[in-house]
Amino acid sequence: MVTIIVAAHGESAPALLKTAGMILGNFENVHPVTFLPGQGPEDLVEEYTRIVEASEAEETLLLVDLFGGSPYNAGAQFAATREGVDVVSGVNVPMLIEVISAAGRKSATLKSLVAKAHKAGTKGIRSFQDANQPAAAKPAEAKPAEAKPAEAKAAEVPAAQQVPGGTMDAVFTRIDSRLIHGQVAGTWVPFIAPQTFIAASDNAAHDKLRKSLLLQVAPAGVKTNVLDIAKAGRVYNNPKYTGMKTMFVVESPVDVVRLLDEGVKIDEVNVGGVTFKTGMVQLSDAVYASEEHLEAYRELLKRGVKLTVQQLPNHSPVDLAKILKQKGLDA
Repeated sequence: MVTIIVAAHGESAPALLKTAGMILGNFENVHPVTFLPGQGPEDLVEEYTRIVEASEAEETLLLVDLFGGSPYNAGAQFAATREGVDVVSGVNVPMLIEVISAAGRKSATLKSLVAKAHKAGTKGIRSFQDANQPAAAKPAEAKPAEAKPAEAKAAEVPAAQQVPGGTMDAVFTRIDSRLIHGQVAGTWVPFIAPQTFIAASDNAAHDKLRKSLLLQVAPAGVKTNVLDIAKAGRVYNNPKYTGMKTMFVVESPVDVVRLLDEGVKIDEVNVGGVTFKTGMVQLSDAVYASEEHLEAYRELLKRGVKLTVQQLPNHSPVDLAKILKQKGLDA
């Protein structure tokens, strides 16, 4: 186990961890350290020492804001006198998400988390215009930092594994009006570990800008597609992808019903987040529903689909059928 300390000037550290918590949910053994006017490096070293000595972890990673700033200098002094301690500057939200997620694995080491911090902290810095500028339009001497995102074609399974009438294996389906974002790409996809990830939405698939933005934030290492509902159904039913573990994310329960009508086998749906619009009723902290949505939820329940409200993997799932009944919305 590795203890993580986030140290920054002012109240930045607690704010960064609060932001990370919105995406990752609850996490343990991660500690914020503030550096306020009137404090000196000795105060930081004292706080670093207190946290480490209270922890049972053998290694410690300090993520600090500015290279050469007091949190870094105090961290360097602290690391120089102890084994199993390192300091990485330039802490940002992408770095935090990757490091905290990786720290939860049994195989996590200080060395592996430092590598994660370097990679995620740098990769998280992107320019929208640069990512969407055609390569030919860039200066010849400039190497593009990011290739223009492109939809990934799912790798076909070997011919011997293809079965006439075979389909993908829809291992997880989530309703989330934002489709691909931090909670989905950074938390659910690693948790489910699908081979292919499909955002099924007519609106997104037919909106060039939105589709490009979604593909830019697609999870690393998983083939991701943004498809309209009909095409998602055709891909699911293509024997070339027999048995492929596939995660679907859709914008609303209406789209789940449509996927079922396209032949996609879905036994359970994770209702993760539907943002508020005028006329909607609140079902949970993050889920709102229009009358059309309510009708779709009822239809899904009639078809035997289990519906659970759950924002993050480490949150407790709640039966949506019970919520609808409690609110008098089940019929």
